[in-house]
Amino acid sequence: MTVRNKVVMIGLDAADIDYIESHLSELPNLARILDRGRYRRIGSTADVMSASVWSTFYTGTMPGEHGYYFPMQWDPADMKLKRVSADWLYCEPFWYELSRAGVNVTSFDVQTEFAGQIANGLEVVNWGAQSFDAFYCSDKDMGRAIRARFGRHPMGPDIPVRKGLRRLERIEKDLLEGVALRGELARWLLRETRWDLFIAVFTECHRGGHNLWPDPEGNGSEVPADGLLSLYKATDDEVGRLIDCVDLRDTSVIVFSLHGMGPNSSQMHLLPRIMDKVNQAFAGTAGSEVPSPGLMRVLRERLPPVVQESVARAVPERVRDWVTTRAFGDSRRQRNEPGFVLPSGTEGSLRYNLEGREHPGVIAPDTELHHRYKKHVRDSLLSFRHPDNGQPAVRDVHYPSQEFEGSRSHYLPDMTFDWTDHAPAHVLESPSLGEIRLGIETGRGGNHRGAAFAAVMGDPAAKGGLPSLEHIVDFSSFVSGLLGDRPN
Repeated sequence: MTVRNKVVMIGLDAADIDYIESHLSELPNLARILDRGRYRRIGSTADVMSASVWSTFYTGTMPGEHGYYFPMQWDPADMKLKRVSADWLYCEPFWYELSRAGVNVTSFDVQTEFAGQIANGLEVVNWGAQSFDAFYCSDKDMGRAIRARFGRHPMGPDIPVRKGLRRLERIEKDLLEGVALRGELARWLLRETRWDLFIAVFTECHRGGHNLWPDPEGNGSEVPADGLLSLYKATDDEVGRLIDCVDLRDTSVIVFSLHGMGPNSSQMHLLPRIMDKVNQAFAGTAGSEVPSPGLMRVLRERLPPVVQESVARAVPERVRDWVTTRAFGDSRRQRNEPGFVLPSGTEGSLRYNLEGREHPGVIAPDTELHHRYKKHVRDSLLSFRHPDNGQPAVRDVHYPSQEFEGSRSHYLPDMTFDWTDHAPAHVLESPSLGEIRLGIETGRGGNHRGAAFAAVMGDPAAKGGLPSLEHIVDFSSFVSGLLGDRPN
């Protein structure tokens, strides 16, 4: 491939464009980018499966092809949840093909990316990512230099429980330190590596959005005053410093976010209890005793939040994964249920127990029983209301395994639920299924929403003839067009 221009991509993970636009006077670098660049909001798979966005971005394919929707996914062959890994659902970033064609690529902390073998360039994976797989650098000497010079990101794992003010002030401090360190490392990589395409992702706004989102209603945790704004301002500073290192006469700069963040309205914490009643009603056993939810789910519902977080941060990731698998259900029990809950980012996610896909499966696909269960689940979820205002709990229902066709669509949830705009509830009511009551709290004032955007600046991009960029899946062709020959 003939490289005519360079491209720098700066990803702002879960940075919310509405929040940015409402604080532009305090975010001068992002204000400059939105004002001087070609800026637009773009479509995103976050509207259906919020955690699918990074794999959609870096593969240039939709979820039915890459098969990724959450770090912990259901394996129908083994009938259990397990962490997504390269030996199970590997998919290749679009810049691998570019590097094989002679493009030099430096990639830094692209979320959900697997460690691989890039042909020309350098990859740094999981230095300070939202998921905490092992740190990897494609050049061992550079990896050792990064560890020696920059150490580890202070962010650590995120445990979704209610947190006190002092704990959140510590999270804010760690994120501010982390974004400064990340910016320094990104500028170092920009200087020390040979690149035509440079990609760096700032992950701190994602963690900050969950934990520091302003919550005037007091439904999440007691957040530090202006904590989120301080983090956005620090990120704005680092983005500006990074762009100042780039010659905009021969380089296009893309600043982007694949989904946004907003006030938390997820009722996912209630979904396991809801599905217990939904399955009971379908089996004709409504009113009978609900089977035991399992020890881990009971502990998640009853242990004090400070104890849960302390224990979770002290144990290895494999132990946290083990707890997650059991909190979402006993695989022996799931073998006998027609459908069950899957972990997800914001939306509620369900899986049918289908013969020929799950092992052994209890519902034959495309039968009257299958369609009746599908309608029963949909109607049941749509029947739940918030008792304080009568508002429905669910706005819309999606069918990802059908909507996203592809070679891996059978790994996707069969149903996801888009919640209405209401704070996480302790009680939901259904005229047919009765009351669901649970005091569990995630402590998250903010949660995922769509609202992806991209802003492109630099002289090459200003010359016109830009490739199409309507959706996050288009980034692969968009970047290829910016690097090389473009349509007139």
